[in-house]
Amino acid sequence: YVQAELDRAIATYDKKYKTKLTEPFQLEMYPDHEDFAVRTMGLPGLGALGVAFGDTVAMDSPSARPPGEFHWASTLWHELSHVYVLKLTDHKVPRWFTEGISVHEETQVSKEWGDRLDPPILKAVREKKLLPVPELDKGFQQPDTPSQVLVSYFQAGRVVDYIVQTWGWDKVLSMIASFKRMRPTSEVIQAELGMSAAEFDKKFLAWLDAQVGRMANDFGEWEKKMPGVVKAAQAKDWTTVLADGPAVRDLYPEYVGKMSAYELLANAYSANKQPDKAIEELWRYTRKGGRDPEILKRFSSMLIAAGQEKEAADVLERLNWIYPIDADLHEKLGSLHAKLGDKKGAITEFRALVAMNPGDRAGAHLQLAKAYRANNQLQEATDQVYLALEVAPGYKEAQKVLLELTAGKP
Repeated sequence: YVQAELDRAIATYDKKYKTKLTEPFQLEMYPDHEDFAVRTMGLPGLGALGVAFGDTVAMDSPSARPPGEFHWASTLWHELSHVYVLKLTDHKVPRWFTEGISVHEETQVSKEWGDRLDPPILKAVREKKLLPVPELDKGFQQPDTPSQVLVSYFQAGRVVDYIVQTWGWDKVLSMIASFKRMRPTSEVIQAELGMSAAEFDKKFLAWLDAQVGRMANDFGEWEKKMPGVVKAAQAKDWTTVLADGPAVRDLYPEYVGKMSAYELLANAYSANKQPDKAIEELWRYTRKGGRDPEILKRFSSMLIAAGQEKEAADVLERLNWIYPIDADLHEKLGSLHAKLGDKKGAITEFRALVAMNPGDRAGAHLQLAKAYRANNQLQEATDQVYLALEVAPGYKEAQKVLLELTAGKP
């Protein structure tokens, strides 16, 4: 999965940044977060997910974080963007600008990727605590509060979103070239965007208010009302959940964390035997970037029960970007791909299943053999059947498939 995604990201960035990486760079993924932290800072306890050193990227592997907490593909695109921007600027780019570009890039692959609007961000917007753009580096390097780093990532990403939406991507490339000449932020804004930094801040904040201002203003109301919906759900008072949940959900639609309104409403609809409405609610959750593996797996089962197998496969595919260390995921997704005629997809998933050394090793090898046979890769299929029979010599179904594969051969 990582190599395929890395190849896709490099091909995209070569075109987008109008440059090619002429020398190799190294990607390191650490199965244990503290190993990554020591590799990066020399000490355990680092809160980051990934770090770019220029020609080396170090980051967490999915197993380094609790399931659902970490979108490894989003982090990979984020860090790879740094590699290109650092190369283009000879490492002379301000922190806020390279982080802003990387945050912007996460959501260019998919709107479901990237970080969600967390409560500290909404509070900072509501209380007008965002820094002027020329001072934004301080939010990363000398934050007044721990949450200011998170808020600064958000603000930097939205600044780049605003520049791209207003002036186009080529203007970002021009600013990269200006920063390479070690010009200060206020000077680059004046030269490249044709306005003072103060005027830019004013226009950006007005644009941002149109994007998230209402949600920020409603956050206090959400904080008051959401506990009531959670309490009702815990008491299985589904009538109250269905009565109050939609309005509370719409106060803070970006919230897809634990006990989100989407999850509670879906549970209420399921309890009331309204599967179509439960599915609709979970689509909202998924498209807002919800990442809980158990919710997404349950959602896929509901879609299968509703006869929507392709949609179920699409939901499970999302989990490969979030927490692929799950044998059950690969078995279900491989079976769906096989049924839907996606031969290469089935091979990929059953290869992953075999690699996880599941309890039923013989069955996993046989499923991979059948996927290879469907794709007319008969030698690979035969090899997998032999592997199944090495584990379980009396496995009758594997014996049958072996006879079919070797029929007519000496």
